[in-house]
Amino acid sequence: MTNRSISRTFSAATAILCTVGLLAACSSGSDSAAPPPPTASSAPATTSSAPLPTADPAAEAKAQVLAAYNGMWAEQVKAFAKGSAEGTDLEKFATDKALGDVRISVVKFSGMGIVFTGAPAHTPQVETIDTTATPKTATVRDCLDVTAWKPVDKASGQEKKVTNRLRYVIVYNARTVGTDWKMTDVTRHQDQAC
Repeated sequence: MTNRSISRTFSAATAILCTVGLLAACSSGSDSAAPPPPTASSAPATTSSAPLPTADPAAEAKAQVLAAYNGMWAEQVKAFAKGSAEGTDLEKFATDKALGDVRISVVKFSGMGIVFTGAPAHTPQVETIDTTATPKTATVRDCLDVTAWKPVDKASGQEKKVTNRLRYVIVYNARTVGTDWKMTDVTRHQDQAC
């Protein structure tokens, strides 16, 4: 409940209590009975002159960045599952080096007869964002967990052994293309566990 909602609820409750109190005084039959003076505990609450906290002005943009990031990963998982980026919507969420990186990796693994099953887990956060720049820019930091994203031999379905770290930090740069956010660059910090 927001501070404004609390204030409105409190004001409405106070008005109801005052009305009930006045009706009770009127129906008591005593003309000389006057309501008692307010005490410290029954004094009306005063409102603070401090401004209410404002929402993060970049919250909507951050949500859009994360939606693009998650969209890119969903399409990337599809591409690695079938060994081809054809028929995916990668271009909707990635461009430049980030898009090229996915395409090259898919072709490389497909050439080795490897596809991927499952999906990685993520905990992305928008680390920086500049909504005043043209284009707007952002950085997404993620703890990528590929434990459940398994490379398998496409022909036999046999799982391939993984020698790399399974959980590590990954950082993407993003920018707007028109009004859409797209991932533009990626840096993998496989030496940084998370």
